Amino acid sequence: MNLSLVFTFLFGLVFGSFLNVCIYRLPREESIVFPPSHCTSCQNRLYPKDLIPLLSFFLLKGKCRYCGEIIHWRYPAVELLNGLGWVWVIASFGITTQGLAGVFLFSFALVVALIDLEHYLIPNSLVILLFLCGLIFHFILQDLSLTKRLLGMTVGFGLPFLLALFSRGGMGGGDIKLCTAMGFWLGFPAVFQALFIGALMGSVIGISLIIMKIKKRKDPIPFGPFLVLGFLIIFFFQEPLLSWYWTLF
Repeated sequence: MNLSLVFTFLFGLVFGSFLNVCIYRLPREESIVFPPSHCTSCQNRLYPKDLIPLLSFFLLKGKCRYCGEIIHWRYPAVELLNGLGWVWVIASFGITTQGLAGVFLFSFALVVALIDLEHYLIPNSLVILLFLCGLIFHFILQDLSLTKRLLGMTVGFGLPFLLALFSRGGMGGGDIKLCTAMGFWLGFPAVFQALFIGALMGSVIGISLIIMKIKKRKDPIPFGPFLVLGFLIIFFFQEPLLSWYWTLF
């Protein structure tokens, strides 16, 4: 067994616990530091024995130790998914700049997707974080010219802005800001590919939900999860995807 991957999984679980704090507090504009972790039902402070990733949930049988309120399944699910995601990234890219950027982007995408699914918003703080980390990534790796990144940023802003303008609200301001930061990360022309994949998946899922009568035509459908998924697909798989595409056609 690869010990580095075991530690990666454990660190991913622990960080997943922090992601749960972000997912709950950021859309409510609460501090992610204070107050300390507490039950959202009885407000009782949670101690280390209550916060062991995955394990505490099962030992407590999915209920708060102090009030008995059911703990949402999302908490262990985020911890597990983040741990598994980190293992896949490090196994694929190693402990490199690309690998470290990958674990950050995976966790970032997880937070954005779940917040947008529940609250239909993407906090500005997350977009700013993505952009700042993109700057750090650029100056360390320098795999793309700054010109390409700025052009990607311009396209990432321009296309969604025009879509929002002509669709009269079909895309929200948070989505536009997210695409702008994504454009800096991916550069030009990769941002086109990410936007295309995100739009395609969003359209297919949206139409499917309407056909199955789960959603109505005028019901809002969060676009953030599809955008970050397209972003991750291009960040991790751009070259094999392009190779497959040209082989196919």
